[in-house]
Amino acid sequence: MLNLYTPEFITKLNSHLNNGGVIAFPTDTVWGLGALPTRTGADALFKIKKPPTNKHLIVMSDCLEHIMPYMQNFSPYAFNLAKKYWPGALTIGTPVSGNDISIFGGVRVPNYKPFHDLCAVITGHCLVTSSANISGMQPLNNATDIRKQFPNIIVIDNAYQPMGGAPSTVIVLDDNGKITTARQGAVILDATDVDCH
Repeated sequence: MLNLYTPEFITKLNSHLNNGGVIAFPTDTVWGLGALPTRTGADALFKIKKPPTNKHLIVMSDCLEHIMPYMQNFSPYAFNLAKKYWPGALTIGTPVSGNDISIFGGVRVPNYKPFHDLCAVITGHCLVTSSANISGMQPLNNATDIRKQFPNIIVIDNAYQPMGGAPSTVIVLDDNGKITTARQGAVILDATDVDCH
C-alpha cells in the first residue's frame, strides 16, 4: 500500500495528477482509473482506456460539497436525490461545467472510506473516473494485474474495506426532472423520488 498519510507521497501523487497522470484505486464496487476532472485528465484516461468515442466518464468525490463545482444545471430535484443517496451507489447523469458534456456523463459520491481517504489528499478532492480495464475487456480486480496492464500509473492499494458491491444505479435527469434509469444497480428509487419533484 502506498501511504496516503506520508507528505512525500501526497506531493508525488498530486504532481503526477497535475501533470496529466492517471491513477488506479479501489471503490465500493470495482477498481477504478482516475485523473483530474479536466480535459487533460479526461484525454489521459481515454488514451489508456481506448474507449469508443461516445463513452462517458464519471466525476467522483468524497462529498457533495466538493463535487458541486463540477456540476452544471444541478436542479434542486437532483440535489435532493444526491443528499438522500450519497454517499452511496447512485450515479446522477448531469452535465459537468467547464468541459464537453460528451466527456463527463455523471457524478457520484461512493460510500467507501478508502476512496474518501484518497480524495482527502488530492488537490480539488475530485477525480474523473472509469473502470480499471481496456475498453471492451473485463475489469481488472487486483493491484498486481492493474500494474501489469498500466505500468505508467500510480496504484493506490488501500482496500481495507470489502469491495465488490452491486454496481451503482445510473439515472439521467432531463431539463424537466424526468428520470431515465440507464442502469439499475444497488439503489432502487422509490415512488417519492420519481413522482415528487
